[in-house]
Amino acid sequence: MQTDSVFSRFIQKLKAWQVARSLPVASLYWGESGLWSYENARAGQRWPDFEQWCAAHPRQQVRIWVGGAWVHNVSVPADMPLADTQAVRAYARLQFVHYFGAAAQAWPLAVWSQGTQRNAVALQEQAGLSLNALTSAALTHGVRILSVRPAWSHALAQAAATDSVWAQAESSGLGLLEGRMLSWLSLARGKVVDVQQRYLDQGDAPELQSLLQRLQPASGNSHAPKLMGWGGDTTALTLDASIAEGPQSAHWLAAGTVN
Repeated sequence: MQTDSVFSRFIQKLKAWQVARSLPVASLYWGESGLWSYENARAGQRWPDFEQWCAAHPRQQVRIWVGGAWVHNVSVPADMPLADTQAVRAYARLQFVHYFGAAAQAWPLAVWSQGTQRNAVALQEQAGLSLNALTSAALTHGVRILSVRPAWSHALAQAAATDSVWAQAESSGLGLLEGRMLSWLSLARGKVVDVQQRYLDQGDAPELQSLLQRLQPASGNSHAPKLMGWGGDTTALTLDASIAEGPQSAHWLAAGTVN
């Protein structure tokens, strides 16, 4: 009887997974200017909030990319004696609270390792942009949230998908420019070594070039870095649902799957 019950639950999950895979997949970007949807490569449409987007797109799947204004990153020094993921999480939490105050104590954290490099990303929650609010709105309208991730992880996946030589370079970099916010990723063979964020004062090309030069190592990179996003002279970031999602642990929320 117990075997039959387990098999029945597996079949139910498999059917639900098959139904979910047949639903449309949308991409949403949440930046300083609000929530935007991108469908069929058309120009973005702005939405007042996620609740209204869900009401207009019941029973749809969605990936949400969060802009740099609401994302905070910390890279753990390689020589820091932290025993496990829990210790990395505690260290990162202390850093966020130190720089951003007591509110950061409750921010969702994503912690992942790539070789000896350990990283953490915090989601700065606010009205509407919180995991509880997103999940509640999605459940109300039958929407399935596939993932909530930092926008830079999507930029990394898109850049790697279009340039395999760059992705495997011994050292390189990637800049994601969102208006005047620059997220700079230092990379080693496609793996994220460090993530830094800077605001541009003027937002013009000379200031951007000067900042990019300062962010790169004095010894240079083995491959020229890439610049994506909007504002200044950049390659456009396309929110394409068919592109792989980048570092699998760089997320705060991900839908369950059937293996």
